[in-house]
Amino acid sequence: MKSILMITLALLLLSVGAIARVPETMNVQGVLMDDLGNPLPDGDYTVSFMLWDAPTDGSDFWNEDVVVTQANGYFDVILNYVDPLIFDKTLWLSMQVAGDSVMEPRIQMASVGSALMAARVDRNAAVLSLNGIKNNVQIEGGTNVTVTQADSTITISAAGGTSGDDGDWAIVGDDLHKDTGHVFIGGDAAKLIDEETQGDEAVKAMPATSKLQVVGVNEGLAAQLVESTTVDGNAAVYGELRRGARNHGTDHTPGGSNAGVMGYSNTGDSYAFGVAGFVSPTYNNTGAVLGAHAQGSYWASLAYMDDNWAMWGLYTNSGIHTDGLTETNTLRMTDGAAAGYILTSDASGNAGWAPPAAAGNDGDWDIVGSHLARSSGTVALGTGVPRPFADASGFTTLQIEDDSAPAICLDTTSGGLSRWNIFQNAGKIYFAHAATYSGLGTTALTVEEGAVEVGNYSGATAIRLQGEGVDSSGPRAELFSTSPSTTLPAVSIAAQSNSSTFGGELQLRDGNGQLQVEVTANYAGTGVGRVTTPVLEITGGSDLSEQFDIGNVLAEIEPGMVVSIDPENPGRLQPSVSSYDRRVAGVISGAGGVNTGMVMGQGGTMADGEMPVALVGRVYVWADASAGPIQPGDLLTTSDIPGHAMKVEDHERATGAILGKAMTGLDEGQGLILTLVTLQ
Repeated sequence: MKSILMITLALLLLSVGAIARVPETMNVQGVLMDDLGNPLPDGDYTVSFMLWDAPTDGSDFWNEDVVVTQANGYFDVILNYVDPLIFDKTLWLSMQVAGDSVMEPRIQMASVGSALMAARVDRNAAVLSLNGIKNNVQIEGGTNVTVTQADSTITISAAGGTSGDDGDWAIVGDDLHKDTGHVFIGGDAAKLIDEETQGDEAVKAMPATSKLQVVGVNEGLAAQLVESTTVDGNAAVYGELRRGARNHGTDHTPGGSNAGVMGYSNTGDSYAFGVAGFVSPTYNNTGAVLGAHAQGSYWASLAYMDDNWAMWGLYTNSGIHTDGLTETNTLRMTDGAAAGYILTSDASGNAGWAPPAAAGNDGDWDIVGSHLARSSGTVALGTGVPRPFADASGFTTLQIEDDSAPAICLDTTSGGLSRWNIFQNAGKIYFAHAATYSGLGTTALTVEEGAVEVGNYSGATAIRLQGEGVDSSGPRAELFSTSPSTTLPAVSIAAQSNSSTFGGELQLRDGNGQLQVEVTANYAGTGVGRVTTPVLEITGGSDLSEQFDIGNVLAEIEPGMVVSIDPENPGRLQPSVSSYDRRVAGVISGAGGVNTGMVMGQGGTMADGEMPVALVGRVYVWADASAGPIQPGDLLTTSDIPGHAMKVEDHERATGAILGKAMTGLDEGQGLILTLVTLQ
């Protein structure tokens, strides 16, 4: 039996994102007929329904076996659990009655008119619930909040402001808080931070990062503490500087210092203060401004009333330090004061009062202006009374006298009794050391007109500093050795001043007095310096260079580059640019951390320039291994790479173009190699 069906399809499927939820089912109506077109008898038939993505062949997207009841010549069946997501494409329906062949052709599915809107609804964008409430949801405004709907747009507005509640502030009980942003009262950010009206310093004092900024006509911000409490530590205004990481200030200016509370007066008016503190003089131990260590161990107060109800402008329990002038009409130190007492201090600078007699005022000394004078006697420190010069029974720290040879004696007991004597004799001042007090001792230092001599332990001259004298044409400094083979100075430094040898001179002699090194600034009056020595050792570098100017630059000049004679500019060099160049002159010194050993040149002539070029010695050279790997010992010549050397392959062409020998190798590419420069 072949079933031919005349069917009507009612697709009752909507996306799950639609506003009203509908059953995900499909209604199929039709007539089951035999091969001759006659309706089948009324009764129950098992029918397979299938959906395909093509009119023939294709894929089976959905199928369901349903018992269909045909009554009065037609059937009406509801297909359940049809996934609406498969209807994102054109589909075809086929049917098969059990035991019969599949109906042909397949029927193309079409939408009913009211279902066309469902194609415009995005399942993932539709709201199915709100805060857990599904299906019908009613939005209502609370206190000071209105809800307005225009077509599909819902507007929620807050009363009492132009911008509304943007949700940034959190209200917890009686508290209103926000982690970021600013609060402006009496103005806005532009008015508060205005350099034209307030100046640059005001901007530093009131930064834009402050959380609360207040501007007022007469008072900016007022705080009054009226709560009755027995808890200490209360304040009408509390400021605390706290950070997770340290950020030290730079100076004492508003823009460079950090503070828990900062005050800044920007008016320029008289009686205008950055910070003002006032206190009612009702109770003692009160002040207008308190500055204290956090533990209260050190503190100072301005306008302080003490225990005895006495009022002080400044009162502190710690020391007062000032780097500038301290000027006061009255200075009072209460402890130990008495009429006529003298203010003295100890070694730590602690001042105190002492009676006049304690200061040694016996009337023998005359004070005239800033001078203290006495016509006779001895001044002694470190002893009860001055001691005669030869008195070895004791010592004085310092003694000045005028009735014996040593005018000044400095005594010490460190390492045993000893004395330093300072005395004058025959136009010289002697500084002598004595192991006892009975003699002048060995002269260590002598000062005479135009010369100073320092003696050694045996009293012989070790150092002599001399101005121009009879045995010299200028000032000299001489150092003597202890060699018994000569009395000549080992080191002499002189500044000659006669008409033929103006200039400085340095002479170094050996232990036999033989001159070994001589440095003369004006040799034989020629105006040219000269160094004479048997051996000259240079430890600062390893090559001999001359100064050249580098012209016709094809590349950036740098140490290690090979240079050649510039044929168009006499006396100048240029980076080498061709292989086997017989004009090769050397290498710019200083590459690879190896410094120039000796630099030669003559300023103001053709033999002068800005760059040191190594002519002999060890230097690092830029090399190119493209012509062949370079091994230690290979002869080097110029390459076609500007400023680079390469291995000599053609020895006939290399005649006269050899730069030197490689001391390190280079297998490939370009790089620095240590080279012994020996131009050939």
